[in-house]
Amino acid sequence: MMNVGRRSRIDVVMRSFLRLLVCVILLAVLSAAVFPQCEISAGKGVPAKEWDKIFSRSGPGWTGGDTTVSLELPNGDSAFFFSDSFIGENPAMPGDGSVFTNSNGLRMRKPNCLPPICGPKPEVIHYVYNSVLVRSQDGRTVHTLTGPKDKFGYSTSYFRPKSGGPNDMYWLGDPIIVEVGGKKKIWMFLNEWDVARPFDKAFWIKYRAQAIAQMDANTLEIEKIVDLAHKMDEAIWGISLWLNDRNELYIYGMRNEGSIEGVERSSLEAANKYKKLYVAKVDASKGIDFAADLKNWSAWNGKAFSKKLDDRASIIPAKDSISDELSLRRLNIDGKPTFVMVTFDTSVGYSDWKDLYLYSACSPEGPFTSKVFVYRTPTAGQKKLPGMTTSESLKTGMSVYNPHMHPQFTKDGRLLISYNSNLPFGAKPGDSIYADFYRPRFVWVPIEGLKR
Repeated sequence: MMNVGRRSRIDVVMRSFLRLLVCVILLAVLSAAVFPQCEISAGKGVPAKEWDKIFSRSGPGWTGGDTTVSLELPNGDSAFFFSDSFIGENPAMPGDGSVFTNSNGLRMRKPNCLPPICGPKPEVIHYVYNSVLVRSQDGRTVHTLTGPKDKFGYSTSYFRPKSGGPNDMYWLGDPIIVEVGGKKKIWMFLNEWDVARPFDKAFWIKYRAQAIAQMDANTLEIEKIVDLAHKMDEAIWGISLWLNDRNELYIYGMRNEGSIEGVERSSLEAANKYKKLYVAKVDASKGIDFAADLKNWSAWNGKAFSKKLDDRASIIPAKDSISDELSLRRLNIDGKPTFVMVTFDTSVGYSDWKDLYLYSACSPEGPFTSKVFVYRTPTAGQKKLPGMTTSESLKTGMSVYNPHMHPQFTKDGRLLISYNSNLPFGAKPGDSIYADFYRPRFVWVPIEGLKR
């Protein structure tokens, strides 16, 4: 027969173990409630060659550009919004953005600026600052929207600042469909810049302000453009947008913060700083004028949304750095709404931007601490383009930037992502005649459980 004292000690140990087990379970449950996990399982991306072909256009219309944000329209078509854009005119104009393909299959543009004005080699410098390309749902038709022709017969930008100055222009943020007065509208964030004059060596472009454009969602006609009011710093808002069921518009913003450790300062100072991600929200049901006033915004401070916008807190890890442009969308993964963001890792020097990551979170304010590497772009640093002979190459390797996702084209659990390529700052003259240096490139990324 077991000793009573020994059995008592065993009972005490068992009770202690059970209490500890209950505490561990409760701690896990509470931790999951306070810090819910929405990790995703994503495979390695592969080039979406069929989409690369769609955006290797020769004209008339859009033939190259950057930004590449897209929006599914009410009729099922998709609008692709571009910042700087080459446009092939109809009928063709001397030195426009039209593309021709030589006998080797190399896509090229005719130069429109020759030495000694441009030099020492011919350049292509005529483009508009933004445009829209509308692709039908079945993919059979594509048409380009630009502004009216200028006095010389060339297209102008679709979105134009009120000032109308020759050096003022808009680059594009993110678009979203909202309901205003019972009608569907598109709100598009716009970033206003002043282009440096050729004789001004102090800067290349100078930031001026931001605005929101309202468009008819069916016709894409621009109805009004409202400047952001009471904006106190150079944070760029509207790099991505999300609207919840209560008509609260979540507005994501980016700001360059401290210098990145181990990266030397240079003329690309902004590119060598941490790019932090913030989020604010505003009641969209009260209209664009209300939404464009930052006094009506609340920013996430790490614990709650606060009217003190200066108290905003970054929603990514301290040593992470996002792209100047990115996409953040709520996706359906295993039947669960999950917020997913695509970005380049910009915590390295500008010339080393090449790795694409997907971040995920359970809520629109994050924190976005779960991330997975999905693709290394072969385009970064590339000097050879399809059709170049052994003696032909770019003078400088291409740079990559501005990743965006296009979830309306989700297929077989694969997410479509685009990124832009360009010649880097300080590129040697002459390379701009090669059309393929400046266009979006596309990638399919498989995500387990992803549904349309």
